[in-house]
Amino acid sequence: MGTQTSQGRPKTHKKTINGRVAIDPHPTDTHLKRTTILVNDCARSIAFYRDVIGMIEYYNQTMSVGGKIIPAGEPGAKVHLGIMEGNRSNIAKLGILEWTGARLPEKPGFAERTRLGIGDTVFVCETPSMDPLIKRLEASSDCRVHCPPYDWSMPRPDGRGQTEMTTMSFFDPDGFFYEVNQKRNAPNIDAFSIKRTTLIVRDIQKSVDFYKNVMGMKVSYDQEMTVGGEVLPAGQPGAQVRLAIMQGNDPEVGMLGLMQYLNPEIEDPGPYPKTIGIGTAMFVAGAENVNDIKRRMIEAGDAYNHTIHCEPGHDEVTGADGKTIQLTTMSFFDPDGYFYELNTRKEVA
Repeated sequence: MGTQTSQGRPKTHKKTINGRVAIDPHPTDTHLKRTTILVNDCARSIAFYRDVIGMIEYYNQTMSVGGKIIPAGEPGAKVHLGIMEGNRSNIAKLGILEWTGARLPEKPGFAERTRLGIGDTVFVCETPSMDPLIKRLEASSDCRVHCPPYDWSMPRPDGRGQTEMTTMSFFDPDGFFYEVNQKRNAPNIDAFSIKRTTLIVRDIQKSVDFYKNVMGMKVSYDQEMTVGGEVLPAGQPGAQVRLAIMQGNDPEVGMLGLMQYLNPEIEDPGPYPKTIGIGTAMFVAGAENVNDIKRRMIEAGDAYNHTIHCEPGHDEVTGADGKTIQLTTMSFFDPDGYFYELNTRKEVA
């Protein structure tokens, strides 16, 4: 995120959790399959992400939703769902969801906003080529470029030299925020990719503990740094932040970022609502065993301020390839009110 420390090199947290160092290579129980954004016009957004951003249109259908798992709309409501792929076919997808019958409530001013805060998401992406992307963005009437491309560098993880980067950022048609990076002195990916979705949180240690100890993800990165304020429209320039990255079962994409502004802090918006509407991002994740995660949530009690919305239930669906899939699904709000649909899936021969 165009970030660096005042000393020029990030400082890694070595805080222990239950006697273990936070950065932990244990296998992961949970992975983020896609982030779904609730939008005003699904067809417009699909066209934007396909024709301007360059993602692949994987799914584009209308359907009815039961109204049980997702706390939005009425039972049996008609929706339009699009799913866009980046450079992976099974994870790190972008869902685009519109209630086409009874409309959902909107967040006032969300689409026109210029600042981010607690409860917002940042899509951190990578592009194989910045020049044609920025030309398409600047020519589109469906987005607002916040930060034009600029060049910077960051220390490599092994400490041997610098990675030269070009970074830009923009707001999409509905006000969702994207940071896009391209490496200048290292190989780039071959297609646009959402590397991670970063959540701006109240208490990052509580969030790290929740995603590690309850969700079964691993901490692949945990550092404090200063942010310049060019790319990310949040907080003050030069603010001290802590960024942790939670990894699923892929080392490159489909990760979850957690960021807290430490000094100065940013305003806490107060209790989060127990429903979602247009302008909300929701997360669809896969788990080795949904019931294990539910058990850990119950054992944690009120420690993380999470809320189970829908208890695990069973269903059968037909996949895109025509195969029958058995699903066990639950849904919940995390410590900062971000909403998750979590499922365990099994293909039936």
